[in-house]
Amino acid sequence: MQFVSLTKLIAAAVAFSTVLPHSSRHPDEGMWPFDGLPLQVLKEKYNFEPTKEWLDHVRLGSVRFDTGGSGSFVSPNGLVMTNHHVALTTLQKISTPEKDWVADGFSSKAYGSEVKGTDLTLRQLIEIQDVTAEVLAWKAEDKTPEGNEWRKKLEERCESLSDKQKHIKADPVELYDGNQFRIHVYHVFDDVRVVFAPEKQVAFFGGDPDNFTYPRFDLDCAFFRVYEDGKPIDSSKAYFQWNAKGAATDELVFVSGHPGSTERSLTHAEMEVHRDLSVPAIVRLLQQRCEQMKKRMDADPKVAFRLRDQYFGTMNSLKAYSGHLAGLRDAEMMAKMKARDEELIEKSGKAEVKEAFEFIAAEMKKLSDKYGGTGNVNLQRLMPAMQEVQGRVCAAAKSTINKARFEVYGTAMYPDATFTLRLAFGTVKGYEAGTTMVPPKTTFHGLFERNAAFDNAHPFDLPKRWLDAKGKLDLNTPFNFVSTCDIIGGNSGSPILNRNAEVVGLVFDGNIESLPGNYWFDERVNRCVGVHTGGMLEAMDKVYGESDLVKELTGK
Repeated sequence: MQFVSLTKLIAAAVAFSTVLPHSSRHPDEGMWPFDGLPLQVLKEKYNFEPTKEWLDHVRLGSVRFDTGGSGSFVSPNGLVMTNHHVALTTLQKISTPEKDWVADGFSSKAYGSEVKGTDLTLRQLIEIQDVTAEVLAWKAEDKTPEGNEWRKKLEERCESLSDKQKHIKADPVELYDGNQFRIHVYHVFDDVRVVFAPEKQVAFFGGDPDNFTYPRFDLDCAFFRVYEDGKPIDSSKAYFQWNAKGAATDELVFVSGHPGSTERSLTHAEMEVHRDLSVPAIVRLLQQRCEQMKKRMDADPKVAFRLRDQYFGTMNSLKAYSGHLAGLRDAEMMAKMKARDEELIEKSGKAEVKEAFEFIAAEMKKLSDKYGGTGNVNLQRLMPAMQEVQGRVCAAAKSTINKARFEVYGTAMYPDATFTLRLAFGTVKGYEAGTTMVPPKTTFHGLFERNAAFDNAHPFDLPKRWLDAKGKLDLNTPFNFVSTCDIIGGNSGSPILNRNAEVVGLVFDGNIESLPGNYWFDERVNRCVGVHTGGMLEAMDKVYGESDLVKELTGK
């Protein structure tokens, strides 16, 4: 579930609307800012009160991969854990046809050194400044025709906090659609070296058929080391200790990571336009691109080598948008979105709020009437029109709704994701899929059973070293597991932590039922899928012989 940067066309499709936060109806729902956690919920439901020291530790132990993912420090020597599919871009860049680190896996122990990633930077959030009062004052004083003088002042404040020589970068962060503002100050690391990654076939076992499904059997992990001045950094005060036992069923866990973007508070009318116009068109476009790339890759091995990372990302996006569409076509959930809008109108008690919703609905109908119909939607015509309607025509109405929503719910709700650091919480828990009970964890038994059931045929084949090591493995070891933590693309590589801030797992995906999570969260079936810490250790020790890495992680 990596946060993938798509083409400009598709980026426009997902970014065409100003998004709004909504009230959290499920206690475990939400991707919360570190300085805006629902502390009362945590205390009442889980008897957990995070201290400032706990929050600071979790914040500093978390990192962002600017390629589009998350990670965490897991040793005092700058060791960082993330997903294989977050590392994939880097592994592809350092690979050659002669040394294919994607297909064969990478081991600095076997290779003799840690290889520096190309164009790879990580960010550690070292400070959060609340500048809401200043920015709102600047906005009130702004008399320029464009009304953007306040943005210049905010950028200047960020520049004053940045120091390129010290690798410090400050960025503005807008929350609650302009009702709150922060400055996030980062330590930027640009010397990041590959330590270990398994074969892609093991990290992505089951291939596209199993992608976004559960039960899963993936070793979707990779390890890097951060250097400064030619030496591994000292991360002794900002790393997560390894808990190989993992978390038990119903145990409280946390996900600290960087969710990319959500559109959960679009109005019901806007979601209808997504359902009927933009998302079906994006799905068709992605299908076409996948087919075109597949033909080129099948025809030329060199092209296949060059395009495999891009093809993986496009296929991943296709399945994600297909899941978005399936959710938008769920009449029950769409009815809940309509009821949510009506609730805001009622609670605000203001005529202008009702009028704003009606205005947006009328503009959405105009778009549907003009660009809908029985034929395929032309994205090149639709996207500029949608951007114009959302960016200019509906701007005042959106502002009215944004303000009313914040006045009614305030920070009791969470803001939409912005690829900034957030904390989600939930419990390890299975779920019901139709009439089938889905267990909270899988084991190595399941991996080998699935492999055998398909006679080791692709994409359910295992490398020879895995087949040879089967007798050494404790097949009862947990491999993957699920929790109710609320995640989205960009959370890939996030650590899963227990209440002691020990790492018990590694986020790598959501289940198929979670794909509409761009628009809403359904705690009954939405699940975060992670790699179990015990499974990672078992594989690294008994399959790969990474004794030094195991010792560094466990301290034993």
